[in-house]
Amino acid sequence: MSTSSPHTTLSSAFPEDGDGGLCLRIGDRTVRADRNDELLAAVIGSEYIEESDPEVLFLMRLEQAIVIATAVQESIVAAAVQRRELDETTEEDVWTALLAERETVDPGVRWEHRVPLVLVTSLFAPYAEMDQPIGNIAWVDPTDDVSMLESLQGLGVIELLEHGELAVA
Repeated sequence: MSTSSPHTTLSSAFPEDGDGGLCLRIGDRTVRADRNDELLAAVIGSEYIEESDPEVLFLMRLEQAIVIATAVQESIVAAAVQRRELDETTEEDVWTALLAERETVDPGVRWEHRVPLVLVTSLFAPYAEMDQPIGNIAWVDPTDDVSMLESLQGLGVIELLEHGELAVA
């Protein structure tokens, strides 16, 4: 799925023509880095690489995952309305799930609508009480740097250009 998404303005800490062996494209910008957390900082902000507490890093990823999931969902809904896949005949529970805050979405056991639902893995079991639904769902996974980068690529938010060395640090 390729969607248009907002992105964080990158600081000079992320030169376009850096020497790093990892590379991603976000919007019209190419970012090179030596480490996965540096790549993710291009999305989250430079404060991400300044933090060392794993719990705070996870919370930073989770917060950004919710922001991104919301933006991507809004973009998908807008496109679906334009294509007339969503209209005044669409059931209220579908609209509720698509437009609810990502932290409060309860799609039930299965999401079967043709318009995908964008959710954050860490807001469901085994990380939270609500069971993870199945079906037409696009996931943002903030579990670790690699999972977040890969899920953002899957949503079309970023494009990993040189990622053969992506590894959990």
